[in-house]
Amino acid sequence: MIKNHVIVGLDDSAASRAAHRWAAAYAQTTGKHLRAVHVLDWPIGLCASAFKSGIRLLVPKQEIAEPYRRGIQGVFDDTNSASGPVLQFAQGDVGDILVRLSAIADVLVVGTREPVRGHPYLVGSVNHYCISHASCPVVTVPEAWLNPEHDLSGDNAHYHEVSVAAV
Repeated sequence: MIKNHVIVGLDDSAASRAAHRWAAAYAQTTGKHLRAVHVLDWPIGLCASAFKSGIRLLVPKQEIAEPYRRGIQGVFDDTNSASGPVLQFAQGDVGDILVRLSAIADVLVVGTREPVRGHPYLVGSVNHYCISHASCPVVTVPEAWLNPEHDLSGDNAHYHEVSVAAV
């Protein structure tokens, strides 16, 4: 199987927006296809007629409540990519969905909040789960990368690093 995808987890958090921006730039630079995945937490975001519990790697857009879909679409549209980006909706546990989709990816990108000193990946977090179980390299992008022009010197410099964990 030819892998030519960058998968990025997408929600409306600052960390996710930073990851999406990084993933879009990486996809454009490498010529890979960008697939942003927003995972719905059942039943939030679904139309009343589409309530189906369980794991779904692909939820059709017509099953998503219009205001909710527009909100996530707006987050997705904030970052442009020349490599034909795709917004995909899924349903289930975020970490599990991203790990399953990592099977078709060259790289999985996730956002991360500012690390706690000595504990960059908290046990039980989506990042930790993805790093531990993904079948491709995982890039974690801190929320501070959303504005990379910020001062990179001093005590906050380590917050601007992008971490890559290879499997």
